[in-house]
Amino acid sequence: MFSAIFQDHYAYLTGCALAAFALGGAAWWVAHRLGSPHGRWWAGFAATLTAMIGVTFMGSGPASGQCIINHNPIEPFRATQGLWNLAMTVPLGFFAMLASRRPLPTLVGVIALPLAIEFIQGSVDGLGRVCDSADAEMNILGGIAGAAVAALVLARNGRVNWRAGVKAALIVSAGLLVIGVGVARPAVSFTHVDGTGLSAADSAQRKAVEEVVQEAFGDRYILGHVYDQPCVGAPCANVVFNLLSRDKAHPDVFGSGTLSWPDKKRLNILLEDSDRPTVMGFPVPGAKAPSSKEEAYEATQLYMRSHYPWARDAVAHETYPIGEKAELGWMTGWRWTNNGVLMPRMLDVQVDKLGRVSQINVVLGPTRLDLEKSKLNAKQAEQAVRDALTARAGGRGLPDDLRLNAFTLKAVERDGKWRSEWLVNLAVGEEGQQAAPPASGAGDMWWVDSVSGEVYDSAFAATKTG
Repeated sequence: MFSAIFQDHYAYLTGCALAAFALGGAAWWVAHRLGSPHGRWWAGFAATLTAMIGVTFMGSGPASGQCIINHNPIEPFRATQGLWNLAMTVPLGFFAMLASRRPLPTLVGVIALPLAIEFIQGSVDGLGRVCDSADAEMNILGGIAGAAVAALVLARNGRVNWRAGVKAALIVSAGLLVIGVGVARPAVSFTHVDGTGLSAADSAQRKAVEEVVQEAFGDRYILGHVYDQPCVGAPCANVVFNLLSRDKAHPDVFGSGTLSWPDKKRLNILLEDSDRPTVMGFPVPGAKAPSSKEEAYEATQLYMRSHYPWARDAVAHETYPIGEKAELGWMTGWRWTNNGVLMPRMLDVQVDKLGRVSQINVVLGPTRLDLEKSKLNAKQAEQAVRDALTARAGGRGLPDDLRLNAFTLKAVERDGKWRSEWLVNLAVGEEGQQAAPPASGAGDMWWVDSVSGEVYDSAFAATKTG
């Protein structure tokens, strides 16, 4: 589980640990110089606070301007991520109480800190991650639990100063409430859901995963953990799973995948995610290490014919390098179009530098549809997205170097009805050469109904445009 959460972040975690030790030592030194008898507890508090903040903002990026409000308070207790969030703040509350000996200021702190962190994740570019009320809930409960344990220990010897800092804590609480209502709340939009985290998959979901993995790779891999993860803001779910190598010499190497549920129409499996091929790569009989686009296509075509022969009927295919110099190999995509509209069915196969399959993306669906004729052109679709982004920004403005590109029409099913929609790719910065076409499932993709002009920020749910 540790490897799954922190894969490829060990250098960052080492830096966090060193910073925690350094700031913990500094806190002890300052407390000692000020004559505080609780220097070791202040050191523990500073170290745990540093570690928590470091881990929380690991892998941050652009802010979404949205926060998820989870209406299911029990759901985080059934999810691995929720329990991790709970455990992470227990030491923080424990050391805060032992260091301050003041219950109310400690309580205000362990409540305000997680809320502030979630707000920052939702609103500050560079520190952006998923802003989720479930994370704040578990962080707060963990902090309260740690503080309560410390208070019980101290109360046995009468070392709790119940009245100290009460006035200041109340003033700070009132100030934070005003800031939250007047500043934080208008700065982000809220998405209400009934569950966001991982929970154990049921037998039907595990069986479905076993079937699609068998179709894709036979019995080469061992199926590891399987979880159910609800979609955010949409009535669907994904089954998330790990694949393990049967080679016992590489126990820490694994692949990961998702299967849409309950329709089972979308499957993605990533076996390798670096420029160094691993034991997880799936060998294709007859394929050789590709040195060109043509050789890569031959390798992917051999795999397609053996595992997904229905893709032979595709009206078009394209092979392109992944990375400027094909560091991650090559990807071939098979597509169907009808009257200029990209159909839902698709197959993507990526091979590494050795010609072994490193990723597949399978989407099932019709190859022909009778759709209403498009009324919006590409420029109008781009303007519709720009208007939606402006409304969502709430006066913060859009980046000057924001670029929008409506690059294709695609058939999308919403509320049981198929319609043609423009796929609009978002990018910030100078325009450069892009070897691979934008991925329709990427986080920087928006959808615009080519007939009504409605704007969506996912393939499932509508965005708020005002």
